[in-house]
Amino acid sequence: MIDKASYEVDFEFFSSRFIDGILWVYFKKNLFLQATNLINRDALLSFLTRVSACKYIKVMVFRSFLEESGYNEYISFFENIKARHNNMDLHRLYNFYAALVVKLTEMNKIVIHATSGNVIPLFLNTSLACDYRVAADNTVFRNAYLDIGVLPIGGGPYFLSRMLGEGRAMELLALKPAFSAKQGFEYGILDRVIPIDDLEAETIAIACQFGNAAASTLSGLKRLVRFSSRDLHQYLEFEDQEFFKIIHHPAFRYA
Repeated sequence: MIDKASYEVDFEFFSSRFIDGILWVYFKKNLFLQATNLINRDALLSFLTRVSACKYIKVMVFRSFLEESGYNEYISFFENIKARHNNMDLHRLYNFYAALVVKLTEMNKIVIHATSGNVIPLFLNTSLACDYRVAADNTVFRNAYLDIGVLPIGGGPYFLSRMLGEGRAMELLALKPAFSAKQGFEYGILDRVIPIDDLEAETIAIACQFGNAAASTLSGLKRLVRFSSRDLHQYLEFEDQEFFKIIHHPAFRYA
């Protein structure tokens, strides 16, 4: 029997709670400031390691929802990087999301991502690292990196090219400043689009359906489905090089 209280936590960066037996993890506000804090990073990654080791938890839901302020925060973060000529926070942000993406793909749990509102690229890429993706019908994904001339971080091109093919991935990444949940479903990067008022209840129902299978079956299926992701580490190293190549270029610094 699981001691639920030990998995219901409340940190500066995230919190977690059980809803109908399903573990939900929520990101909090001030995403970029929190993610560049090494203590916050270690707290989340250590928590996920502990969840992965718990044999009683089969399914976990990541819940992210950022309204317009998330987009503004994304733009402001990069503008501050340019103004201060200091990439330390950017390196920390990149390293955190690379570690998070790897952790989510390698966890021996089914991870569902549920989102709503205006979604910035970091949360889109986090969702792509998860095993099943649901979005409220009010969701809009915004490719904010196009507005500031950088690359998406966290494996977006890696996952999308495998899911959609190179042409469709390039279309979505380069030609779509924003796209709706309905369009995301039509592309095949969302598994369900749910009315906003029903998002929690239907996500729980989906999670419970997954949870009906044996833990060993779920973890085995995840390893098989993720077989083609074995080169993710190599991709993230290359993404790091390409991303910071742009960041260090004078054309970005003085644009």
